[in-house]
Amino acid sequence: MSLGTVWSGRSPRERGLIVLGLLVGAAAVYLVAFPEGGAERGALSLAAARSQYRDAAKRKTEDEKQIARLKPIIDTATYKDTSERVMPAVLKTLYEYAARSDIRLREIKPLRPRQISGLTKVSVTVRFTSEFRKVVPFVYYIEDPKGRLVVEKLNVSAPDNKSRMVDVEVQVGLFAAESQPATEGNTRV
Repeated sequence: MSLGTVWSGRSPRERGLIVLGLLVGAAAVYLVAFPEGGAERGALSLAAARSQYRDAAKRKTEDEKQIARLKPIIDTATYKDTSERVMPAVLKTLYEYAARSDIRLREIKPLRPRQISGLTKVSVTVRFTSEFRKVVPFVYYIEDPKGRLVVEKLNVSAPDNKSRMVDVEVQVGLFAAESQPATEGNTRV
C-alpha cells in the first residue's frame, strides 16, 4: 500500500484534518526547539533568585510591622458597630457640634453606604445657613483628631455679596464595622 493510495482513499475533510494535524505538530516541535524565554532571557541564577526572595521577605516583614503599628490608630478612627446602629450617635454628635457652634442644621441626609476592605464607609450630607464665622468652628469640631468623623467635602456659597450669611453643604464621612446580611442564625430586629 503506497502513500498515494492511502491519500486518495481519504475524503476531502479527512485530508484537511491530516494537513491541520501536521501543521500543529510542526508548530509544537518549533516551540519546543526554540523557546522564546530561555536561560539567556528570563531565568534567574540561583543567587539572584535567593537575593530577590530575601528582599521580598524583608519588605513583607517591614510592611507587617507598619500594619501592626497603624492598626490601633485605625481602630480608634472607626466605629465598632454597624452603620445602622452608629447613625443615631452620629446624628446626635452632629447636633451637639451645631449647638456648640450656634448653628441650626437644616438638613442631614445619609448617603448610600459602601463596603471597603471589611468596613462600611458612610457619608452624610449636612446643610445649613449661618454666618461664616460660625461655620469654621463647626468644621473644626467635625475634624477633631479624637473623633471619628471627617469632612470629605465642603461647599460654601453666599446668596448675596452684602449678607454675612452663607449656605453651607458639608459631606461628613465615617467608617463603621461591616454590616452582615441577616441569615437563619444571625437575625437582626
